[in-house]
Amino acid sequence: MNRTLTREVSNLSRLISEYIGSNNHPRNMFNMTQFNILQYLNNHISENVCQKDLEIETKLKKASITGSLDSLVAKGFVERVQSPDDKRKNYVVLTQKSLNLKSMFLDKIKEINDVMIKDISKEDLEVFFKVIDKVKENIEEAM
Repeated sequence: MNRTLTREVSNLSRLISEYIGSNNHPRNMFNMTQFNILQYLNNHISENVCQKDLEIETKLKKASITGSLDSLVAKGFVERVQSPDDKRKNYVVLTQKSLNLKSMFLDKIKEINDVMIKDISKEDLEVFFKVIDKVKENIEEAM
């Protein structure tokens, strides 16, 4: 079977998701999209983040983000807070429960990253990032 970029990226994404959901992580706490949302919110804690920001960042459709946010709200990890300036706009904010788990998030992100780059040289990583950036650019141009 010939290897294709789409198959390899899909397999990599699946493996990362499985790793996050494995015994190395609190079981069934988050899926990959929810984990990415929480990571983004952690990295932008001092900003007003709305759902549209998350759609742009994750490149996912509104319905996917809405479902993930609904689940995170139900689990008590995020809240939707109405903007004081525009009643039509809601911001997504981390709850105290999420903030209490911040060090776990940071540790998990570092752990996943360390596992993925084990035995890969800095030079190879630079080439990988350059190729990934070009692939993303090609897809965005084609859309």
